[in-house]
Formats: sequence, structure tokens, C-alpha cells
Amino acid sequence: MRDKIINWLEPLIAFDTQNGIGDEIACVKWLAKELKQFSPDRIVVDTVPRSNGKTDSAFVLASWGTPQTLLNVHIDTVPAGSAWTGDPHKLRDVGDKLIGLGTCDIKGAAACILAALGEVKPQNVAVLFSGDEEMGSEVMPYVIKNTDIKFIPKAIVCEPTSCTMGVRHRGMLSFNARFEGPGGHSSLADITQAPLQRIIRFANALSDYGDSFKDIGDAAYKGLCLNIGRISTDGHMNVIPTEATLDFSLRPPPGDDVTRHSAAVYEIWNKGFKDGVLSQRVMQPALNKGNLTELSIIFAGYDPIDLPYWTEAAQLGAAGINVVVFGPGHVDQAHKPDEFVKVNELIAATELYSRALIA
Repeated sequence: MRDKIINWLEPLIAFDTQNGIGDEIACVKWLAKELKQFSPDRIVVDTVPRSNGKTDSAFVLASWGTPQTLLNVHIDTVPAGSAWTGDPHKLRDVGDKLIGLGTCDIKGAAACILAALGEVKPQNVAVLFSGDEEMGSEVMPYVIKNTDIKFIPKAIVCEPTSCTMGVRHRGMLSFNARFEGPGGHSSLADITQAPLQRIIRFANALSDYGDSFKDIGDAAYKGLCLNIGRISTDGHMNVIPTEATLDFSLRPPPGDDVTRHSAAVYEIWNKGFKDGVLSQRVMQPALNKGNLTELSIIFAGYDPIDLPYWTEAAQLGAAGINVVVFGPGHVDQAHKPDEFVKVNELIAATELYSRALIA
């Protein structure tokens, strides 16, 4: 099984699918061609436009019979960065682990599913390979709206969980705020518009809001996790800036309504900061625990765990699908130079995906 997985993972890693700058469409087209050898009853391939100047993305959905289970893997990766010790798009086999961009997050799971398809005859199942998860998640809402996956009762979203079953995680909101002014000499600061002061006062109001929610959620997900991530300006000690920007995020716990916190941010803004521009970049729901009994045939012997990161499972859950998160690799191995996945986890994941393909 090791060699079969590697034979699939090697060409997957060779595709540059860095989110927004790589060619996710080419990888999806290749996957669609390869999936045909497993004789799906239906196969859908489509491109999806993206915002913020990013290139288009795509997905391929293959199904057998009347699907009762969906297996989903995102094929895009984060940017490679400059600290890699080798070509990030060339798979390196170092014995107990495999190194390459996306091996852990999460092309390793895609290779496992393809290897599993070669071992069992799939029945009443669907496989979705989709792009644009890492920086936007614009493909999954399109798929939910425009395909039949919303009628599939249960799903497994593949993310690096070290082959454990993730059942909950936080939601996510992110915003950008911007103020502008004419700029000038600091000796005129008392009579000149001050973009940076406006940003700071807005950040303070946000911090007070976040502090008021530190007791919400259970022990695993306490608080709102409001983060003032970055404040930038073109000013200096003796130069009044002409602009100041703020990037911030909130991560509501499972069971909380992400839309109420979005509305609250706009309420804070509208009360005293409407002279600037506020843009919401991301609004994603949290994932709460579904009906694990329905998944017991596939996940017999697995204990549920809470996840520290967001996944597209939340979007499927919001569409009424009973969903869990499972995949090879650990989050500590992802999004970093010389990303890797352990071979034994790839083999274990292939065994579970094989069960899911026929459950």
C-alpha cells in the first residue's frame, strides 16, 4: 500500500496549487481524468470564479450509486515560502515520512482516497476534490449551492488530524479597517486628521467587545479570541500618516452564532467610526458535534476530539450535512518549510477511507 499511495501523491505534489497564484484548475482536470478509471456513475467538473484578484479555482465531484457519504479533500496549498531545503513540488521519500508542499495539508489524504478506490468497489458514495480552502473558501459554498452534495446525509472532510476524528471547531470572522487623511508635519497634529488615532480608538473598542465574551463557550473553546493582528501606517514619529489600516479577526466558539458578532462589529463601527472604510473579508460558521451514531460503522473505535483550527466541514454542517474531520498528518507539520506526513498515518487513513467508500 505504501508504494500505491506514493504513486498517487507524487504527481499531486508536482502540481503547483498555491492558493491564488498556482493552477488549481489543472490539478482538478487531472484528477477528473484519473477518477474515470474507477467508473463513477456521474462526474461533474466546474470552474469557480474568485474575488480579490485571485485566479479561478475548480472542483471535481465523482459519485457512485445514491451517495450516503461524501469524502472531501481540498487540493490547494499555502504558499511555499523561501525556507524550503528542496523543491517543494518534488516529493521526497525519507523512509518513515514524505516531504513536499501539501503532503500534510492535505494532498496526502487525496492520495489515500485514490489508493483506496483501487482497492474497493465504491458504492453509494461521492468524492469531492475542491480548491480554494486555504485563503477564502469560495469554492465550497458554490459546490453546496450548485450540486447535489447538499442531499448527502454524512461527510468526511479531510484535514490533518493525525487520524483522529474531529467533531468541533471555532468559526471565523476577519475584517480590514482603513482611515485616511491629508498627512503632514507632526507640529500640526492637533488640527490635522489623524488616521492612526482613529484606528487605535476602533481597536480599543473592539478589544473591550472581545473582553466582554471571555466567559462564553465551554472549557475547550473559552472566549471569542478577538485578535488585533496588524496595524500599518505610512507615518513616522514626526510625520502624520495619510493612511492607517487594521486587520483583525474573531473566532466564535461552537454553538455560537457568527453572524451576531459580525453585526456587533458593524454596530461599533457605525456608532463612531463611519469616516473610514470597514471591509469584512471572511465570515465562516463554527462546527458543532453532529450525530456520531450515523458514522459509527466507519469510525468504530475512534473517540471524538476538538480541533484548534477552522475547516470547511463547518460549511457542510451549516448545510445540514452530518460531518466530521479526519485525515493523516498533524497541524504542526503543515504550513511550514519542509512540510511532511508520516507514512504510517497515510496507510491508516487509506484503511478508513476504504471503509467509507463502501459503508
